Amino acid sequence: MNSTSNPYWPPYTALAEKDERPIIHRGEGVYLYDERGQRYFDGMSGCYNHCLGHSHPEFIASLQQQLSTLIHACNIYSNTQLPGELAEKLAAKLLGTGLRKTFIVGSGSEGVESALKMAWQYQVNRSRPARTKIVAINGAYHGCTLGAMMATRRPFINEGILPSLLDSNTITMPPPEHLSDIRGWETLLEEQEATIAAVIIEPIMAMEGTRLLPEGFLQQLSQLTKKHDIPLICDEVYCGVGRAGTFCESVSQGAQPDIVIFSKCLGGGVPITAVLATEAITDSFKGQMPPFFRHGHTQSGNLLGCRAALFVMDYLDAHHLYDEVTAKGRTLLQLAKQYFPQTEGLISLQGKGLMLSMTFESLEQCGRAQAAIRQHGVIVGAAGPYLKLAPAFTISANETEELIQRMTTALGSL
Repeated sequence: MNSTSNPYWPPYTALAEKDERPIIHRGEGVYLYDERGQRYFDGMSGCYNHCLGHSHPEFIASLQQQLSTLIHACNIYSNTQLPGELAEKLAAKLLGTGLRKTFIVGSGSEGVESALKMAWQYQVNRSRPARTKIVAINGAYHGCTLGAMMATRRPFINEGILPSLLDSNTITMPPPEHLSDIRGWETLLEEQEATIAAVIIEPIMAMEGTRLLPEGFLQQLSQLTKKHDIPLICDEVYCGVGRAGTFCESVSQGAQPDIVIFSKCLGGGVPITAVLATEAITDSFKGQMPPFFRHGHTQSGNLLGCRAALFVMDYLDAHHLYDEVTAKGRTLLQLAKQYFPQTEGLISLQGKGLMLSMTFESLEQCGRAQAAIRQHGVIVGAAGPYLKLAPAFTISANETEELIQRMTTALGSL
């Protein structure tokens, strides 16, 4: 069916294109099934979302219990227990980091916008209204809503769309390749301290080929931002809550972020995003208007999302899945490096935990590889010349072998 004849408008789709994506009917574990019963291996776990796989029975039971009790009560006008429970659990998980307060929204883009707004208002509350600029890394992805696009530095998302007035308020830095690149950041923060509201960074750049920061870089950047009293926002929408084998990747890299954003794996497929801030940030919001945080949504603290997040956090701890993700990711990367190297146009493979990428020489070669893999029953992601792989944390050894075998056959057909 052409997109023009279907009333549904899918994300990132040209309406004149023929929509060749399978129509998925149900999911179980690492597999998806279309309306004809054909099985697909979900190599993306719903775009990094379904960390426990599809239709996890205990997860479903927890959600069903919440559905039968209370789905939603607007936290603007009333108080409910679950958001507070989730905030307490997150604070306990990050004990010693200073990250104490949690603001809850739906999507990752909402979380980024909430974090940016928090940083801007923090500067206003500290009587520094001239500090309005955001520092972000070229190639970074922080969402595609209008405010989040100020931090996203990808032409595919921004080009020809983001108003120049907003775009001019962002300072773009090149992605660091060496630890010594911190010197450029030191110069920037020294020279423009009076204009910068916040620095936002991904501890692992998911859309840029699962790009890892140089060892020690984030820790030193954190020290620099502290020195200049510039909030450091760590966007862990993709890599957080176990995806990289750690709960909070920025903290594991030695950083002391002022604001952290968790999403995707946090809800196990249910929309929820947690924005955590240190007391150094939240103390500036105490008092009546204007200091208090003038921000919120109807679905802020949605109970189904909170229930999902509480279950996921408990399950990951109880089943030691952080260590398992590290081990499974290491095995998956080793097998990929063993079986994929002869692929046409493939430059490199890299990743951490269960977030991996294949870098191709061109976007076209990456697209051909993705299409071939789909024809062999595996769903993988693509961003520019990067092919992305992010299976569920529950993937077994046999399923890992199946995934590699299917992809090897597909790539060998190119």
